[in-house]
Amino acid sequence: MNILMVLADRDFPPDIRVEKEIRTLIDAGHNITIICSSFSTQTKQNSWKDCPIVRVKKTNGLHTKINTFQRLINFYDRYWAQNISHAIELYDIQVLHIHDLPMLGTAISVSRKYDIPVIADLHENYPAMLKYYMTNNPQKPTLRQRLLYNHTRWESYETRTVMRADHIIVVVEEAKQRIVNSGIPAQKITVIENTVDIDQFNTYRIDRNLAKQYSGKFIISYIGGFGGYHRGLDTAIQAMPEILSKIPNAFLLLVGDGSIKNQLIEMVNALSLHQSVEFITWQPIELVPSYISLSDICIVPHHTTPHTETTSPHKLFQYMLMGKPVVVSSCKPLRRIVVENNCGLVFQAGDKQDFSRKIWTLKDSNLRERLGKAGQKAVFEKYNWHRTSKKLLAVYEQLQ
Repeated sequence: MNILMVLADRDFPPDIRVEKEIRTLIDAGHNITIICSSFSTQTKQNSWKDCPIVRVKKTNGLHTKINTFQRLINFYDRYWAQNISHAIELYDIQVLHIHDLPMLGTAISVSRKYDIPVIADLHENYPAMLKYYMTNNPQKPTLRQRLLYNHTRWESYETRTVMRADHIIVVVEEAKQRIVNSGIPAQKITVIENTVDIDQFNTYRIDRNLAKQYSGKFIISYIGGFGGYHRGLDTAIQAMPEILSKIPNAFLLLVGDGSIKNQLIEMVNALSLHQSVEFITWQPIELVPSYISLSDICIVPHHTTPHTETTSPHKLFQYMLMGKPVVVSSCKPLRRIVVENNCGLVFQAGDKQDFSRKIWTLKDSNLRERLGKAGQKAVFEKYNWHRTSKKLLAVYEQLQ
């Protein structure tokens, strides 16, 4: 089949999930074309894995402002509709595979013109994400933002559009249940988790020199985005004084970037933790295994929100693959995975004392090794892309 992957509001590559899906579909004999936004001022490649990339450039002027406003009001983007239509005709597209919610309505409208199916690949609970950012933004949202990004409007839009999609993909069982509760038939939804592609991940070499920089330290690491307080990094930072009281060589390593990085740095300075917390800027995926390798414990400290209760990040399975014990918050998907596989410890989300206690418990190297091996076993047996990808192929087999 000729498939158009639609990635609005983002450039490509990189995107771990999209890349895995593309490789799987190519290996199964499908032809993939990618259409994405073009934000970079640098010239980027026009193909990936021999798949053409159509880059939709940002335009300027009154026409663009009107189009953007109409998109936020009516959930329909005329400019993108034109670009998607052009790609369908140029590449003889037979299926639209839409990543995330914002462009779903536009793509469905276009698909009806060409009588082709639409797959909605929902990476997250988008309305809940909007609600969280609107209520937890350090800067007070403007009236325009409150009107246009009102989560109630987006919840209604989501229900309407997923009902019209031919099939829906989500990342965890909890996300499936949320959509079923909105009236969507369960058989229309497939759970395709953010599991790790073991073969691909193992191609990345470990930089042993990197570990030497942290010799003698008890490394607690987080590798990922800093895009919002919902990720719970504030809990980890605030817990460090207590952790240091029993583990003097404890060292919190935060690898990534995002909108609240400066606030997190201010928190570290206010607590005089600059000797025990380090921020490393965003690293390419090729270096992620090196940072995981030098860690004693890896963390996913998400706060409990409707957004985090219906997702699980790639990093969790990457940690587990490399045999590292994990400390995760009590968000349902994280707790379920860790408890079922006995691969780490769970703390009460947002509770710095409980987080500290779980870190203290993992001073025991034998316990760390036992939990790490259990996590690695779980990835080899269940949480791996070789197994997960079969569900993606089954979705496409139903369309043929």
